[in-house]
Amino acid sequence: MRVAVLWTGGKDSCMALHKILNQGHKADSLITFIGDRPFVCHPESLMSMQSLALGIDHLKIKISAPFFQNYREAIKAIVKERSLEGIVTGDIDVVDSFHGHWMDDVCRGLDLELMKPLWHVDRTRHLNDMLNEGVKFAFSCVNKKFFDKSWLGRVMDENCLNDLIYLNRKFGIDLAGEGGEYHTMVLNSPRFKRSLELGPFEARETESLIFIKSPRLSWTNGECSSA
Repeated sequence: MRVAVLWTGGKDSCMALHKILNQGHKADSLITFIGDRPFVCHPESLMSMQSLALGIDHLKIKISAPFFQNYREAIKAIVKERSLEGIVTGDIDVVDSFHGHWMDDVCRGLDLELMKPLWHVDRTRHLNDMLNEGVKFAFSCVNKKFFDKSWLGRVMDENCLNDLIYLNRKFGIDLAGEGGEYHTMVLNSPRFKRSLELGPFEARETESLIFIKSPRLSWTNGECSSA
């Protein structure tokens, strides 16, 4: 099946891509919807370099209100233009109480299949699968209620997973960050032709978040960089 993957540059969209490729589907493109203000947790520069590393087209689509209607029209147009049969999302659970099953509602009645390969996955197994498959990702944004600044730029490993399990037991956080506890940036995976390296960065804070501002990214061989 020819599909497009909704792409944030984080661990879940990357793992969803892996799963559908392993199932034999063809990833035509990565799709990122961009609002009026960029989402600080997932820089466009990162996603552009990931697209190059994967060798898959990256489609950046500007979106504005009314969001539901415009999401639906944009997906409808992309499906027709690129002869897609499905849309893949890295959703693990409902977005929140307001949005509910957002992509299910957006895609309902369109001539395509909505694929959610991570839906209701066991969180510990999900994180272990990524470690075992060699998906390398770093924390790009954390909620100050549960994490401190030392988590920014930290790369997931077994020690990190154990620390997350501790925080889950202490605060009840979702291990995969589904409650907005944290966000990530993928630096390498078995599907990447080249791996990325996170250089020095500036940490910024809001009332509730600590995040990486304009990360310095480069290929591990130093060939190219982006800020």
